[in-house]
Amino acid sequence: MNTSDTPRPYKEWGTASLDRAEDAAYTFGRHLMQHCRGEALKAVELAAVPMNAEEFRAQVNTAVDTALHNVMDLLEGFWPTQAGPNHRVAYALSVCISDMSGTAVERIDISPSLLDLPIGYWKWKDGEFR
Repeated sequence: MNTSDTPRPYKEWGTASLDRAEDAAYTFGRHLMQHCRGEALKAVELAAVPMNAEEFRAQVNTAVDTALHNVMDLLEGFWPTQAGPNHRVAYALSVCISDMSGTAVERIDISPSLLDLPIGYWKWKDGEFR
């Protein structure tokens, strides 16, 4: 059992399908905590202590925006991610469309891809979505 603050290296992942999926999920969770949550908390730690509810709300919004932007960066491969010293990790995101009965219609991979994944978030946030 791994008791350190990092997931098991890829070569040590379980052999059963469910065990491998669990090790992959642990690795993904670690990267979310490290790059997305950690960077959002840094944004709040660097901010001045809020004087009122408006300043507090602004700090919360900044932390949320930082976290969500970094999730997009994680999915785009911006952050260096590894599964041990000898293996890199890449994450993928797909939009899966199904009809109302649950039958798959289309799957569109949006990460990794050539498009700028955070653009969808920022367009919505800034009220520019078309």
